[in-house]
Amino acid sequence: MVEKESSPTPRYEQLLPVQEDALKELFNIGSGQAATTLAEALGIKIMVSVPLIGIRSVEEVLSSLAKPATPVVSLVNIFAGDLSGCTVWLMPGDKARDFAQLCWHQLPQTRKLAEFDFGQIHREISDCLTGAYLNTLENILGLMTVPSTPMLMSGVLRQVLERILSERSQGTGAVAFIQNKFTMEVKPQSFMGFFMMVPDFDSLKKILEALKVEEY
Repeated sequence: MVEKESSPTPRYEQLLPVQEDALKELFNIGSGQAATTLAEALGIKIMVSVPLIGIRSVEEVLSSLAKPATPVVSLVNIFAGDLSGCTVWLMPGDKARDFAQLCWHQLPQTRKLAEFDFGQIHREISDCLTGAYLNTLENILGLMTVPSTPMLMSGVLRQVLERILSERSQGTGAVAFIQNKFTMEVKPQSFMGFFMMVPDFDSLKKILEALKVEEY
């Protein structure tokens, strides 16, 4: 991997406890809305974790992966407007197809598909989750964003995330991120997926300013 030229260090080398608490409260609302929306559409139980929030180097994030060689399916949704960045929906590849089959005739935009379309089904899941998070930012903070059409990626977990996070690091080698784990219970099995929001550093500053915890 070719090293990039050094760039100024991001202003937020780490979040202060009051900032992290404010962000957790905000994104707890977003993740709760996302889980509720998807659960109602699918008619299943969905549990969501407390968001993991931080600022780390890309390499630190990659090194923390429990199973970096796991094949995954990923949907990347770039957003712009008052805030910019991307969201990422990740699901292990051995489960992603089975979960898409489950969702096929349940989600509003794919229930009328005559043929199974794996990519389109996961795009709608990504849109649902991304919309819930962005709507939370708009409703609570008054910060509007416009998401793009999600881009489908596949490969092993480390390689997929390295490509996504490196592109969003803005030359600093670091990223700010919010991550939730979603567990979908469909007896006799469960499906697990991960959702990340990766705001640009200027956008993180705007969020903290709107939460009134930018300077502490």
